[in-house]
Amino acid sequence: MKKSYVSFLGAVAALAVFASCGSTPKAPATEVEEPVEEDSAEQEAAADNFSALEKAEVARQAAVDAGADTVAAEQFAAADALFQSIKVLSESGKDVSKELADVQTRFTALEQYAKALKSKKKIEDNNFVSYDQASYDSGCNSLAELERLFVNPAATSEDMLAAAKAALGSFDNVLFKAYKALAKDARAAAFSAKKDADGVKAGAAAKAEYTAAVEEFKAGDTSYSMQNPESALSHYTASKAQFESVYAAVSVKREAAQKAMDEAKAKVAESQNYAQAADEKAPLSGDDVQGIEAADAVLLEADEYENPQGLEADVPEVIEEAAADFEDAGQEAE
Repeated sequence: MKKSYVSFLGAVAALAVFASCGSTPKAPATEVEEPVEEDSAEQEAAADNFSALEKAEVARQAAVDAGADTVAAEQFAAADALFQSIKVLSESGKDVSKELADVQTRFTALEQYAKALKSKKKIEDNNFVSYDQASYDSGCNSLAELERLFVNPAATSEDMLAAAKAALGSFDNVLFKAYKALAKDARAAAFSAKKDADGVKAGAAAKAEYTAAVEEFKAGDTSYSMQNPESALSHYTASKAQFESVYAAVSVKREAAQKAMDEAKAKVAESQNYAQAADEKAPLSGDDVQGIEAADAVLLEADEYENPQGLEADVPEVIEEAAADFEDAGQEAE
């Protein structure tokens, strides 16, 4: 839908008339204090303008960073034209702090609008609508209302900002619920992968890799507790992959070690059978037979390995929910 920006142009025209009106000549000052008071008032107006200009500049850049100059090109261009005209008036020494506050609000509304469109696309691209159909519908209604305000000459910047925030908040609620559900599933899968890794004593056999997987898992818990389920999902997914990798690697090593042990046992059994047969044919006598160790000789030093159970990370199977769950993700934008 092509958007009109007549409301913006009306504001620009009003400011132009305001700029063309000359001030009433003042009577010659008879006291020193009067011009000093005028200078003070002008300095105060300049200070107010400077602060308002900075805020408007920040809001403008935020709108650009959000992509408003692309997704709402006409509206952004109109707001920017209004802003540039106000800056000219500000340089002439007039107090335009209120006008700057208005254009700041317009830029912020455009920023929220651009973010709302991105969130809506993210929901649709990932088939997340079903996680919160009501919030999705509410967001679409708020977007439609905002676009009507864009072409309404009587609409105020505050009306636009309210509609933009409502749209973004509704869409962010959908994303929050979707990612929270997905994060829970991913955590359960990662915990199951950890149990498999613990089953092959991965904490002892591949300590560094196992520790990295545990830290990734804990990072997911941290993100989840901080109401950032999208980040939590990413951490849990990575942790699951790492636990699976370390499980596979350790399993291969354990299989090779078991095979070697089985072969060694077979050789020992074979040697024992051979020795028994030889002893039956030509038994040895005496305690000090050359080549035979003493009965109490220590052939191998005792192994002193770390306790594999002690190297298993202790993490809860079910994460606790925050006392006050974050139900309105849109509040973050305010």
